Amino acid sequence: MSLKKALTVSAAVAASLAGSLLTASGAHAAAPSPAPHVVSPAYSANACRSWTTHNYAYVTNNISIDSCYWVENNGYTVSATIPFQNYSGTGVVYCAHAVNVNTGGWAHDFGCGSGVSTGQGSTTAGTGGGGAGYSEYWDAPAGTYVVSAGFWLNGRYYGDVQSPRTTIGSH
Repeated sequence: MSLKKALTVSAAVAASLAGSLLTASGAHAAAPSPAPHVVSPAYSANACRSWTTHNYAYVTNNISIDSCYWVENNGYTVSATIPFQNYSGTGVVYCAHAVNVNTGGWAHDFGCGSGVSTGQGSTTAGTGGGGAGYSEYWDAPAGTYVVSAGFWLNGRYYGDVQSPRTTIGSH
């Protein structure tokens, strides 16, 4: 095989592979493109902290929580859930926000789950209210994020339990 033909075949294989790469967190990375495009993954991505640690994070007062994200089929709409184990006897309100991994700053306030909960269960952030501008669903710009979950107990916020990272491509 000539050097020119070998380089052509290598370039075609590399271009084919570039379009199918996934990031370690499960969200899809966009293939390089000279023009803007919409990321269209074949399936949605989701992950929880406990999937890698094999347990919820103990926070305080017999309350342990998990932090999970869900990226919808469009590749950029994100929502958050907070599984919990609350054996404190005191109901708390569970909340979540997105953190930009590169800057460390808040990227979005998902808000809090509905109701004050004890026992074991899960709540979807944003279904029970939140700060100004909160929303259950967030169209994330390109970047790498974690969902940070916590809860309000006796007027104080506890938590900042982080999900695995998810990378959102250009869209």
